[in-house]
Amino acid sequence: MKTPAAIKKLPLDKVSKLNDAIALRSNQVFATMGFFWFCLLFSLIPLKWPGTLAFVQYASSGVLQLIALPLLGVGTILAARASDTLAKEQHDAVMETVKNMQLLMAELHQLHQELNTKVAAALSADDS
Repeated sequence: MKTPAAIKKLPLDKVSKLNDAIALRSNQVFATMGFFWFCLLFSLIPLKWPGTLAFVQYASSGVLQLIALPLLGVGTILAARASDTLAKEQHDAVMETVKNMQLLMAELHQLHQELNTKVAAALSADDS
């Protein structure tokens, strides 16, 4: 299927960055205790004013579930990207250190063997 020309003209990288920024910011807002308390108080409104029950149900099921839930999911995935990148960088650094330590150990082992050879030669020269 061919991509429409109108889609090709869109600055998709800017749209993607905007989407990511919205998802991350939404995640920062929705994943707070303040938002929890707001939702709790909002859900209690019909106890005082029973006529608001339909609106509260619509807002909580429509807005929170249809809008906030996907934003929380995307925001969590985007936030995990940073952790994944950091974990990969740390892994690569540790593996580089292991490689360097293996090289140093091989060099130390070779020096140890050379020293043993020289000590053995010196001891055999002293015996004769």
